[in-house]
Amino acid sequence: MNKLTKQITKIVASVALGSCLLTGCGKSTAESSDIQKVIVGSGTSYNPYCYLDENGKATGYEYAVLQEIDKLLPQYEFEYQSMNFDSLLLSLDSKKIDLAAHQYEYTDERAKKYLFGTEAYTTYVTYIAVPVDDNTTTSLKDLASKTVRTGGTTSASTAIVQNWNKENPDYAVNIYNSDSDTNEETVAAIKGGEAAACVLTQRDVDRINKNFGNGTDILKTVGKPINNSKTYYLYRKDETELQKAIDGVLKKLKANGKLAELSEQYLGGNFTESE
Repeated sequence: MNKLTKQITKIVASVALGSCLLTGCGKSTAESSDIQKVIVGSGTSYNPYCYLDENGKATGYEYAVLQEIDKLLPQYEFEYQSMNFDSLLLSLDSKKIDLAAHQYEYTDERAKKYLFGTEAYTTYVTYIAVPVDDNTTTSLKDLASKTVRTGGTTSASTAIVQNWNKENPDYAVNIYNSDSDTNEETVAAIKGGEAAACVLTQRDVDRINKNFGNGTDILKTVGKPINNSKTYYLYRKDETELQKAIDGVLKKLKANGKLAELSEQYLGGNFTESE
């Protein structure tokens, strides 16, 4: 090989190496022009599902599952936007995000406007939760005229209690809802008597008791579940291709045990199958 050929070979190798360093590896290689960016919206204050840690970094079960999904979809690249719960669907409407992930339960109202995933990724069984020393409350009927804390204004728990009020006007309760409340605020409201009950899963009650009870339970669930459902991702109606791709990956994550592993890690148990 003459000197000129060697020099050309070195130049080509250097350009190739520089291109690799600039684009990185995996999804950002030569096929990057074929990769579609997906803007994913999730929450900021729903620990342990989606919240910001002490360094302001988005973390929790939602983000962990989405990151595993992203790894198995080379045609997509996920970018995350963290926002308040009640802002998520507004952002989906305005096309600021392509996918909303915040433990969404199915409701007819949501289904009219949005495309639900067909593959659930968390079970979501909700109860009335009351102070441990309340020995009289067993249902919403017993809470007539009292304040019940639900989720955000667009949450399924709020819709459930609103429907109760419509169907049972003689036993209507006062609803307090907020998309940005923390567990600390829920505990303070219960202890201070500002609320008589709240709507939570059993695992949320267990976590609150563990984190804030100092060895003594604060809340307990009573009666039968007021809703037994699962959670899904939400898309715009025209995002069928993205929905099918993500549903397919969720099936794989269930089959290989990864989804259950993440549920154990972040939620303290396997809440990926029917309870």
